[in-house]
Amino acid sequence: MPLTTVENKPLRIALLSYAYAPSLGGIESVSQLLVDGLRGRGHEVRVVTHTPAAVGGTAQEGVVLRRPSASSLLGTLRWCDVVVQSNVSVGLAWPLVLGVVRRPWVVVNHTPITRPAGQRTWRDRLKIASLRGARVYSVSQYLRSVTLEDSGLMLNPYDIQSFHLPHAADTGVRENELLFVGRIVRAKGLDVLIEALHLLRKDGLRPRLSIAGDGPEKGTIEARIAELGLQDQIAWLGVLRGNRLGEVMREHQVAVVPSRPEPPEALPLVPIELIASGCVVIASRQGGLPESVGPCGLLVPPEDPAALAQAMRELLADEARRKSLLAMRDQHLEMFHPNTVLDRYEAAIREAMH
Repeated sequence: MPLTTVENKPLRIALLSYAYAPSLGGIESVSQLLVDGLRGRGHEVRVVTHTPAAVGGTAQEGVVLRRPSASSLLGTLRWCDVVVQSNVSVGLAWPLVLGVVRRPWVVVNHTPITRPAGQRTWRDRLKIASLRGARVYSVSQYLRSVTLEDSGLMLNPYDIQSFHLPHAADTGVRENELLFVGRIVRAKGLDVLIEALHLLRKDGLRPRLSIAGDGPEKGTIEARIAELGLQDQIAWLGVLRGNRLGEVMREHQVAVVPSRPEPPEALPLVPIELIASGCVVIASRQGGLPESVGPCGLLVPPEDPAALAQAMRELLADEARRKSLLAMRDQHLEMFHPNTVLDRYEAAIREAMH
């Protein structure tokens, strides 16, 4: 049941999200799903973000306040009944930190409050100190363990409209074998996947790989593919989003998430979206990836092409194994279903308001 005030009226919620559309990323996707879901439950939501509008757009689109002045930020915080913040940002929450405005305040952290190597600077310590007035949550058990162990757990939702299994009448054989989705940067480990494909090719196996993404290292990856003679196995799909990305996921058997822990990912959405679309996932055992994958795939050490090649060999050759890994799919996904997550957000808001 949607959360309401004691007068049984919808709440006015200020969502502080340092990153927001049109920027792309996990926090942006989660924040948009929260806005849509909370509005769908009758609440009034205003977004405050440092992300500028798209080229040709307006600085303030409806109820999105971008790069706010001090007066406009104060006005929004005074307007609301409760504040929900996606990732701690003193730059947006300073009126709450200093007590200039007092409102119930829920913060959900999506990334470690440390530098990539794990050390904490004075800015990180300031962020942690600023949370004393907030009810704090982390998006994964991994993130709790490396950031604030006494924080609550608040999982991320995924887009069920874009990522789901096809209707029964549309099901068929998935002719495409391997899929990679992500930015073409070192941290995502596409180069490790290419080396694993090379190892399989030396053994006479030539599975095809579709790559959905782009990034600054694409040229380097293409050169390595040519050097290894793998061009006939690679299909570059470019950047895909939403329904089109979901369609591509539903055409593939196995998806590979070979990310390096640079830094470790807290709770990546891509494996959850892949599983929702019926892919078995092979992922690196690092950060929150094991929590995203759950029982619906295999985990391998990061930066280990041989282990990755062996996992791909096993799954591509064994349809029964793939089906067995997806047997717990619905139960696993229930934790990340938007309705489940919205219920948890509303419960957190309720607790913060008492």
